[in-house]
Amino acid sequence: MQTRTMPCAALSTLLLSGLASAGYMGTYSNDFSGGGGNHFGTSYVTNAFGHSDLQLVSDGQSGTQGTWTTGDSAFANKSLTAFSASFNFSFNTNGNGGLGDGFSFVFGDLSDMSGDRWAGGEYGLNAFSQDGQGMSIGFDTYGGDSGIHARWGGSSLTWNNFGTEWWDYANGNDYNTALTDINQGSIIIEWDITTGLDVYIDWGDDPIAGYYHSIDTSFYTWPDGFDMTGWDFGFAGRNGGIDNDILIDNFNVSYNYIPAPGVLALMGLAGLGVRRRRRD
Repeated sequence: MQTRTMPCAALSTLLLSGLASAGYMGTYSNDFSGGGGNHFGTSYVTNAFGHSDLQLVSDGQSGTQGTWTTGDSAFANKSLTAFSASFNFSFNTNGNGGLGDGFSFVFGDLSDMSGDRWAGGEYGLNAFSQDGQGMSIGFDTYGGDSGIHARWGGSSLTWNNFGTEWWDYANGNDYNTALTDINQGSIIIEWDITTGLDVYIDWGDDPIAGYYHSIDTSFYTWPDGFDMTGWDFGFAGRNGGIDNDILIDNFNVSYNYIPAPGVLALMGLAGLGVRRRRRD
């Protein structure tokens, strides 16, 4: 009986194709008790009253911006195809009036944060506007357009207006209250490259039971794929003329990814080597 063999190049291509279609899973978690990540502008980790929270901007500091990125090798050489991110959030004005401008959750190429590219707020990042790409989900806490905005690059894609009162539930009257987990609101952001984006929000000690499904959109879909190798997650906050503390805690991400082509090639060669050794 004649045995048909597949050329090594064809076998490698088939193996890589199978790996790419199957994909892989990973997780990232940061409660900020151990620091971690990269800080820009006014961003830092506060350890006040025994809590550890990311603080993007601070009450009493108007006209400031602060950005944090994971800066983590967990996303190197990986092109993400889906993720589910969750985090707690709160504000604090020390009883001094209304909130500042807001913050955003960002996902994009954060490798170049030079000049003013790191700066941003509820509208995303300057880097995204300059590059024309990058996903930002903005949480606007000031004015008639307060609510949740979804943007790509510098362009607004969709917006859900909650009115000017929604954020009040997540606003502590003092710093300790705002830092306490049970008083904080929580947000879940889910994205898939083939189905799009969903955003859920529970804004703290409010009369709404559970999460409110605030955005459901087919934006951010690429049927033919989109290379997100090395993209990173972060948060950007801003104080305008009115200022407050913006606090983030318990940031968790589970994600699906395809290894970068170079990594896949190495994995393919390693797989072929195993096959050959087993036949010897």
